[in-house]
Amino acid sequence: MTRCDLSAPDATCPRCGFVSKIRGAIRQCRKPLPTTCGPGCQLRRSLAWWGIRDDGSCRCDSFAAKMDAWGPDECWKRIEEIVEHLRQAAEKKGLPFIATAARIMVGRAIEAARAEAAATPPPG
Repeated sequence: MTRCDLSAPDATCPRCGFVSKIRGAIRQCRKPLPTTCGPGCQLRRSLAWWGIRDDGSCRCDSFAAKMDAWGPDECWKRIEEIVEHLRQAAEKKGLPFIATAARIMVGRAIEAARAEAAATPPPG
């Protein structure tokens, strides 16, 4: 839950414009902080474009969430671990796998996550 920032002297939330009569009140903000799509989210988008989705056999959605938690820099350090996960998932699904293509796709997902994070304005 994103809360309104009502710490300003006039107790107005800078995100959603809500005006409170009580400074410091706690209220769920109608306009939460912008969220960016991390490396795992970006990779999931790319794979979905090709029609590849988590069917439960590969646990790809949970791995994508782990990648998002790692962030772009840690994903870059763990690129071989990510590629190995993709190889195992492709094997389970009976899909062809090319390691070089997977590395390129992961690298592009990392760069897309960095670009989106850079383009997202800071809150407030």
